[in-house]
Amino acid sequence: MVSGLPDVTSFVGRQAEVDQVRRELAASRLVTLIGPGGAGKTRLATRVAQDHADEFRFIALDSLRDPGLLAQIVAAELGLRDVPDEPTSRVVDFLRDKSLLLVLDNCEHMVQACGTLVGEILTAAPDVRILATSRHVLGVGGEQLLPVNPLPVPQVRNGRLVGDSSAVTLFADRASAAAPGFQMTADNQETVVKICQRLDGMPLAIELAVGWLRVLSLNELLTNIDDRFRLLSRGEQTKPERHQTLTATVDWSYELCSAEEQELWARLSVFDGGFTLAAAESVCDVDRFEILTRIADLVDKSVLIRASGHDSGQAVARYRMLDTIRQYGVRRLEQSGRLAEFRARHSRYFLDLGRTLASEWFGHRQLEMVALTRREHANIRSALESGLTHGDGLTGARLAVSLHFYWLNCGFFGEGRRWLDRVLKLDLPADLRVQALAVNAYATAGLGEGQSAVHMGQQAIGIARTLDDDELLWLALYCRATSALVTGDYPTAEKCYAEAIECYNRVPDPGARLFPPYAARGMTAAFCGNGQRALELGQMGIQYSAPRGEQWARAYAHYALAMAKWQLGDLDACLREAAESIQLHLRFNDLSGFVMVAEVLAAIAVGNQETERAAAILGVVERVWSEVGGSLLAGSEPWYVPHQACADHLRQVMGEERYTESFQVGTANGSSLAAAAAYVLSGRDRSGPLTKREQQVADLVAQGATNKEIAVRLNISRRTAEVHVDHILRKLQFASRAQIAAWVAARD
Repeated sequence: MVSGLPDVTSFVGRQAEVDQVRRELAASRLVTLIGPGGAGKTRLATRVAQDHADEFRFIALDSLRDPGLLAQIVAAELGLRDVPDEPTSRVVDFLRDKSLLLVLDNCEHMVQACGTLVGEILTAAPDVRILATSRHVLGVGGEQLLPVNPLPVPQVRNGRLVGDSSAVTLFADRASAAAPGFQMTADNQETVVKICQRLDGMPLAIELAVGWLRVLSLNELLTNIDDRFRLLSRGEQTKPERHQTLTATVDWSYELCSAEEQELWARLSVFDGGFTLAAAESVCDVDRFEILTRIADLVDKSVLIRASGHDSGQAVARYRMLDTIRQYGVRRLEQSGRLAEFRARHSRYFLDLGRTLASEWFGHRQLEMVALTRREHANIRSALESGLTHGDGLTGARLAVSLHFYWLNCGFFGEGRRWLDRVLKLDLPADLRVQALAVNAYATAGLGEGQSAVHMGQQAIGIARTLDDDELLWLALYCRATSALVTGDYPTAEKCYAEAIECYNRVPDPGARLFPPYAARGMTAAFCGNGQRALELGQMGIQYSAPRGEQWARAYAHYALAMAKWQLGDLDACLREAAESIQLHLRFNDLSGFVMVAEVLAAIAVGNQETERAAAILGVVERVWSEVGGSLLAGSEPWYVPHQACADHLRQVMGEERYTESFQVGTANGSSLAAAAAYVLSGRDRSGPLTKREQQVADLVAQGATNKEIAVRLNISRRTAEVHVDHILRKLQFASRAQIAAWVAARD
């Protein structure tokens, strides 16, 4: 029997949740679907009830305002007549010998009354199961909570939807009903995905939004969606009042909160992307014990969502709001006149965090700090925007330069450049201008704008020399040297790196704030063709980084060693160093570092006449570098010139068609840095200890070929053939060519 069951449109997605609710109801007699308003709790409960094997009763409580009438309403929905003034005992007696599913929908505004009634029913009626929906836990013994989250939103990659598409499916289903003729196509799917993302995948918000397709185009809907509370103010009059507009839905949650909880909700809205308890305490100006209690209440009321995280290597609780909930809080905070105050507190908190991270960057906690900064990226962007926009802008400026390690070491050249360009337009103190110029010079060099980088680096050094501050001068010299290296000005790079090391040695307590750039100096030596000097400096870089647990600079030390080993003819060692460098770059999402090492592997493949592999690596490089936001180190003699020469050679040898086919194999394998790294490191023959080229040489040795004959057959120099044979003997621990022949025969 169905009682009070709401009319519903087609049911989209949620099959996994339906199955989970069924399993929980089989094991527990009280299951509460908990989640924010508009997430789809009622619809999910309806579907489960309709498919339930036993009789069920659906009782909607959203229109009930007096908790004292709860039992009376339940009795009426159960079909009881002439219920006395104290109806609870009558309800309990009626259910005592019944076997049914009782669905209580929207319990959040009378949690205590619902909890009391549910407790009595469960005690007296052993065959009754209760499925409740609520924005607040009921707090009854044995209650099994099942969060109902918004629908997942897919991503668009290479023109295809990737991931669970339930939110997009709901949008398309409702849109086709609201605007006949609407169809999802390859041309509009990305716009639909963006709309669903902005609406948090919230079913109610999506259903309210699609109604505007009668008036607006998809692109116009996307443009206006940020003002969602005003836009989504028209809804179906047949829906419950709380679901007729987005504002009404969130108002309902807000009114269920105490004044103190409402105040904290508004203050927490300045966080973007979540927060920790420590961050909330600092920004919201509330005592730790008190804020913990209020946060717990907001979690219970589905205003906050708890997620796990790690800070300083320790598991910590992390909380977030759906963006719709957060935007509502921002409006409330703005109405109170305190939005600017708490945004300023938020910016100062993240400035302190940025400074702390920068002071410990070149040490053993690097990977922890990378993870922490990535988690706070949305907050950092908000803090930068607020800090640069309000007051003198110096809070944002100091935050931008303190995050130098993130922009330069973790694949964010383009974003760092945009923030620092804004910083440099401000009236800055001299020390802050040095830092902004230096960091921006490095980022600009990485984006291929070498001459602009050189100019900024020279300015930074000029100001730094007037301040008598070795730490500032170190930064300016290091970044100027990098711009010189990118533009192929090796004498200036060597000179500046050398002086930067001297500055480092003069700083009384450098801690983990700065480091001696041995690796970069080793790279410079390698580009000058001095393999032995590059080897020495690369090893010095390892000796500095390894004991400190530092990994980012060590990745470049391995790169310097790879180039040194390559120049010195030890290709096996070169490949080992290159692999180590790539694995380290991968941990930091350091795209430019990866590209540099991949270029070495491409050159080695050319030398080994592995033309298809070389062309494919160039394709990987092109795909990865496109994520940086600049051209492929355009104008950079050390990298772009060899890259172009390699590509031209391969086109000539392979022909344009074969080259393009192999190049496209590489671009297909460069969809992410992890995929790119896996591809370029897969070149060695893993079926045995020899590389592909060494296996070719071994096969010719087994056929009785001399080194001269091997050189002719493989179109390599006689000296290279000799080196290959020597490597094979050492790898296989053999003393003669006859042993190589016997080994090949045994493998065959």
